[in-house]
Amino acid sequence: MASRSPAARRSIITALALPSKPLAGLGTLGVATMLAGCPSPEAEGRYDDFTDKTQDIRDDAASVKMDVAGTLVDVTGTFHFSLTATPVAPTTPFQFIATTVYTPADAGGGQLDISLQPLSLDILATNTPREFTGDPVLLSFPVDEAGAFDADLGEINLIGDANPVTGSDIVATMQLQGAIQDADVYCGNVGGMVTVPANIDLTGSTFAAIRINEEDAMSPDLLPDPPIGACPEGGSTSDTDGGSGGDTDSGTGG
Repeated sequence: MASRSPAARRSIITALALPSKPLAGLGTLGVATMLAGCPSPEAEGRYDDFTDKTQDIRDDAASVKMDVAGTLVDVTGTFHFSLTATPVAPTTPFQFIATTVYTPADAGGGQLDISLQPLSLDILATNTPREFTGDPVLLSFPVDEAGAFDADLGEINLIGDANPVTGSDIVATMQLQGAIQDADVYCGNVGGMVTVPANIDLTGSTFAAIRINEEDAMSPDLLPDPPIGACPEGGSTSDTDGGSGGDTDSGTGG
């Protein structure tokens, strides 16, 4: 893989913006250097190491076309929702608790109303601390007779504590194209554009919502680890740790 020039590396790091919470392991001198307006060699090295190690993963993920064919079932309940921004962070999904309500329509299909409660994450972490942070993101969109949806979510604002990439607040326009796989899973593809802290095309990104027990939402250790971040193979939770793991009748409305 061709190496980036020092100037190119500095441009990428600057574009990602300074984190609003300190990078794990970044010393006082490194933080002071970043605040002075010049990325430290340590921070630059960490970024290069991260991109080098995940290049193959990002290339593979960008080339996969997700099969989002689904089925129309009631997915009312509590879910762990993880979103993988493949172009920049294929191994550190953004995570939420998704309180989901499905309402059937008389003419077929239905409506999904979802409240996404952001979970806090340390920089480059996938399972800590995963506590509620910031205001919920409210989504509402129709689902067709096959359980599929293509939803333009408009502008989304996400608090920096829930950003495991840089720790900065995020503003993005987003689209979800996906489907209900079964009573315990809905998932699919993510499109759109991040506009703050930098312009980043989200094409190739993915998401997955996996049913959990309602009481587990406040217990970080009981959430899926690692988070799924994309449609699980076979469209079920059988291959995931921390999935529904219990009675799902209470959440399916049936």
